[in-house]
Amino acid sequence: MCEVDKRSRDFYKLSTWNVRSLNEPGKLANVIKEMIRMEINILGISETFWNGEGDFMETIPGTNDRFRIIYSGGEKKRRGVCMILREKEGNSVLSYRLISDRIMVVRLKASPVNLLVVQVYAPCEDSSNQEKENFYETLDQVIKENQKGRECLIVI
Repeated sequence: MCEVDKRSRDFYKLSTWNVRSLNEPGKLANVIKEMIRMEINILGISETFWNGEGDFMETIPGTNDRFRIIYSGGEKKRRGVCMILREKEGNSVLSYRLISDRIMVVRLKASPVNLLVVQVYAPCEDSSNQEKENFYETLDQVIKENQKGRECLIVI
């Protein structure tokens, strides 16, 4: 286990959760409240069940905390990936690419090197071999196309 000096501000706490839908009223607020409680800076989400794609800011009533939500969904309200970033990390986003309802890429300004965070929702074991193969080929290609020089790559 790696110990981190919490007095230092030179680290990010990342996590990933499969939420099985953010469509229920209050579900996004509950997820963000857990982020606050657990002191998570960047949260990757799978199975948002959100349609389309987007990027917006969210504030939880009763707090001063603001969060940037970037998401990529499909047309069937199934699957979907999302990244929720605290305001400071959200403001450090250099770029992002929404590849599909299974893959998204966010590049963050960081020191000493930038971060390339890839949120994925891989096919389940019962998916066809072809679907799994296509997913991993796409993921490999996305990483090759997006990683630049000395960046820290994080796949969650």
